[in-house]
Amino acid sequence: MKHTKGQPFKNLSIIIIAVLTLVNLILPTLVRAETAYRTYTQNGYNDYVETQTGYEPVDSFTITEGVGFRNPSDLKIGPDEMLYIADTNNRRIVVLDFQGDFVSEITHDQFATPVGIFVTDEGKLFVADDTAGKIFVFDAQGNEEHIFERPDAPSYGINTPFYPLKIAVDDRENVYVISRGNNNGIIMLNAQTEGEFLGYFAPNSTVESLMTRFRKIIFTDEQLDRMLDSAPNTATNLSIDDRGLLYTVTANESINDVLKKLNMGGLNLLDPNYIPYPSSVAIGNYENIYVLAENGYIYEYTSEGEFLFLFSGPDVGYQRAGLISRGVGIDVDDNGRIYTLDQLNNKIEVFQPTEFTNTLHHALDLYQNGRYTESKAYWDEIIKMNAQFDFAYLGLGEAYFRDEDFENAMTSFRSAKNTRGYSDAYWEVRNVWLRENIILMIFIIIMLFVLYRVYRWIYEKYLKDTAFGRGYRKFRGLKLIQQLSYVFYFMRHPIDGAYGIQYEKKTSNWSTLIIYLFAIFTFIVNKYFTGFIFTTVQDGQYSLPQDILIFVVVSFFVVVFTYLITTITEGEATFRQTVHAFVYSLGPYITIQWVLLLLSNVITLNEQFLLQFGTVIMITWVIVLVVASLCELNGYNIREFIRTFFLTVFAIFIAAVVIFILYVLFNQLWNFIESLYSEVVRRLGFS
Repeated sequence: MKHTKGQPFKNLSIIIIAVLTLVNLILPTLVRAETAYRTYTQNGYNDYVETQTGYEPVDSFTITEGVGFRNPSDLKIGPDEMLYIADTNNRRIVVLDFQGDFVSEITHDQFATPVGIFVTDEGKLFVADDTAGKIFVFDAQGNEEHIFERPDAPSYGINTPFYPLKIAVDDRENVYVISRGNNNGIIMLNAQTEGEFLGYFAPNSTVESLMTRFRKIIFTDEQLDRMLDSAPNTATNLSIDDRGLLYTVTANESINDVLKKLNMGGLNLLDPNYIPYPSSVAIGNYENIYVLAENGYIYEYTSEGEFLFLFSGPDVGYQRAGLISRGVGIDVDDNGRIYTLDQLNNKIEVFQPTEFTNTLHHALDLYQNGRYTESKAYWDEIIKMNAQFDFAYLGLGEAYFRDEDFENAMTSFRSAKNTRGYSDAYWEVRNVWLRENIILMIFIIIMLFVLYRVYRWIYEKYLKDTAFGRGYRKFRGLKLIQQLSYVFYFMRHPIDGAYGIQYEKKTSNWSTLIIYLFAIFTFIVNKYFTGFIFTTVQDGQYSLPQDILIFVVVSFFVVVFTYLITTITEGEATFRQTVHAFVYSLGPYITIQWVLLLLSNVITLNEQFLLQFGTVIMITWVIVLVVASLCELNGYNIREFIRTFFLTVFAIFIAAVVIFILYVLFNQLWNFIESLYSEVVRRLGFS
């Protein structure tokens, strides 16, 4: 699906994971009765929200015959419907059936620490051994077929190590290798190629810190040469799908593309994402992507990288089904069951999709195969199961959009909180409306213009000297009305307008208060009534007192500190004149903002430049009015104004810091008093 919002931000993801971990640790008895963990999805605002169980644990097993697992490192499912586990410290590959019964083991006298495995559709087994520095290839009967060693091609690198950790193999038996200490990219090997080394594939980009960038600006070339090179991160694990597309995960907190889906050219096809501590990745039956994190959480994404579920979690000693202490391997069988390898507990956890998840997968499968009409029934069924599952509305909207039912698509995208999809559907609906009503619109505009001209002629000819005309002129002549309308003169002539404020009494406290209150009203209306495509407010979130307080506090600080600075820089304006100038400078805001508000409800993302351009004009106009009026009121030139501006900003910053410190101190004092009161009440025996 194309109409998506960005994935969760990195810092937000870390906070969410920490919260979820605490929930599993502190509240183990309050979670859902059927599972030891909670299942989360993302709503249209990219916030984690709890949903019904997507996968339930159905089995958990380890080796019960012979020698048990010792530090297992990888798990794969073969075409023979067997589980292959890299039992690292026992230097073997263990084969189990889906019930956990021991079937066989594969050993080799050169095995040292087998840490990565892959099984092809033909049953060939590839084993990556870190310590031995080799990749062993076995045929379907377990016989040694080939051994890859460190490539000796010059293009590999003279001093580049070869410590294979994880591997994947495509249909042409090209072997993709992640090697410890090699940050040049994924190593490509093929036994049928001379020298076996094909080259490097899709290296991660280098992440430079702000300090490194600063050094590159100020250091000489000689100094930079002596610095340690900033190397890209090496991928942690990889997998491959039936089409030969490679998937990688990279464990690093400083990047925003942890999960990648790479095409043949090595380009990432997924939007930026962040997953803490990823350790393994697998591809499901519907091209959905599963990522197992080392801390036990399992993430599921669609084939296009859209987040579906977050479930399971860390096992910190409770030994409850479905929890994982240290996840190192994950794979999916033909029935959609997920198998995960827990290195710390030496066991395999098995998860089965629920009816809800199966319905979701069917809907995705139909949609991805172009059967949009058929997918609608499944999306509707999902919504009946969970009306808060925004992804279902997104899928339904996509299906309606593909079927050119744009009005229903708009409704579904709106429920999914998806602005891109809503904008595209609204574009189509608006085009139809314009085609059907363009003649009527032109006629209405012409008639309004004609009626206005007729009214002006009637007024000048017959009404001007009547009671109506005299009453109208008397109303316009009221002092308060003239003071209010002076804002339009001020917008066009700020220097003369400031002169009128200072010497001609063209404004008053009442007119200034009315304009200021109207500015607050404009701010509130614009925030909550901006069109859905451009709004920044989530549904149901209203904070009017806070919004008003922010507007008042910010304007108070700006005006008061500007006046205080002007008084010590030989400014001539009084406090009253400074306040009036600032408020009357809001003229462009209280006029243009209403136009932008109207536009936000009738345009799409394709025309958002109109809003951006209008906003730039409005802000620039306000700034010009403030600068011109303050310079005129205080007798400043531009240089003196710039000095005053920076002093004002510094003063506001200092005041904000002081207020924050006082808030923290008073908050601690209040907590102390509250704790003291509670302790006294407890000791005296009061309840």
